[in-house]
Amino acid sequence: MDQETERIPKRRKLDRDEPQPNSEPSTLDDWAVSSNDALCLRLVRPEDMDSEIDIFHPLFTYPVFGMEETINGYQNLKIKLYYAAGSLATYVGISYDNRRESNGSQQPDDIMALLSEKLPPGFAVDYDEFMQTVQEDEKTFVPFGTKIHEFDSDGDVSYEVYKCNFKTPGFKEYHRRLQVFLLWFIEGASFLEENDERWEMVLLFERQKKDEKNIYSIVGYATYYPFFHYPDRKRMRISQFIILPPYQARGLGERLYKVLYNDFFQRSDVAEMTVEDPNEAFQDLRDKCDLSWLIEQDAFAGLQPPVPGPTVKELATRFKLSKRQLERCMEMALLRNLKLKDKKAYQAYRMQVKRRIFRQNEEALMGLEKELRLEKLDETYVAVEEDHRRILERLK
Repeated sequence: MDQETERIPKRRKLDRDEPQPNSEPSTLDDWAVSSNDALCLRLVRPEDMDSEIDIFHPLFTYPVFGMEETINGYQNLKIKLYYAAGSLATYVGISYDNRRESNGSQQPDDIMALLSEKLPPGFAVDYDEFMQTVQEDEKTFVPFGTKIHEFDSDGDVSYEVYKCNFKTPGFKEYHRRLQVFLLWFIEGASFLEENDERWEMVLLFERQKKDEKNIYSIVGYATYYPFFHYPDRKRMRISQFIILPPYQARGLGERLYKVLYNDFFQRSDVAEMTVEDPNEAFQDLRDKCDLSWLIEQDAFAGLQPPVPGPTVKELATRFKLSKRQLERCMEMALLRNLKLKDKKAYQAYRMQVKRRIFRQNEEALMGLEKELRLEKLDETYVAVEEDHRRILERLK
């Protein structure tokens, strides 16, 4: 089986439904609200008690409110789903201007019941009670697991990375609160099977000093699973990777990925790191981080296209990347150093990339007439080169 399409062990699949306000209720649509707009997420600290800043909205709500991402039966609906920034103690508050009366089959959606299917039990519905918990948690919360890395940022802010699994004391309960964010921001996300203790996670926390005490806030996390790699090692597959919206666009995703890769690279029991079905944004992050690291290590020094297959295999093994990912990074590095005026070298480069494209799509391409097959190969090559150049621009 292809290493990049190997299936992850079973995870529990999820579901979605939501609304949008209108002034004078007369039709069913007047009572329909976008759930993406209505749901307000927030990481709360004690000083935020009376503030409404830093609210962010989900990208997806279908796992909770249905495929239409619509909530029916309300006008000017607002759902507050707030979390203590460190412990993720949870508050749910629901407000609206009007609620449609039940009328036969037209029942207002039971928002609290729908949320309760995905949220772990024990969330607060009283805001004052929640804020009291937030204040207590700021004094007492510390991250779970083993710290494996830390780095500084501007000012008084630092970051720490912790490694956990489902055997880590108290972590299962914490993870049940944390994993709900996946529903809102990763399309097709599903919950992990807690009974499989082979799952591992790394969590990134922001650390601030307050009255000589460390105050922690969750920033993001990644999950990964070990597969058997012949003869006696592991292939680590990254399954889920998220940086929460308040911390995005700060380079923290790249920092977390590099910590994770470095951990795998240093471990003697790990032979390879792969990724399960990466979306475009994560693939970009992965390409940039892997390519930067490989260039820093002079992995491709002296190489000219076409690069022999055994060399590609040796580099993939040495740097613990899948052959496909190593080839992509190598193509970018070769393109970066290529002099386009050297037509012979450019032709050799094109042929190397086309051979990889053909190898990975052989079955589909061989089903086409020769002329159409060559046309599709050319089209795909052009798209691949453009994408490689886009990633190279991000390295500058």
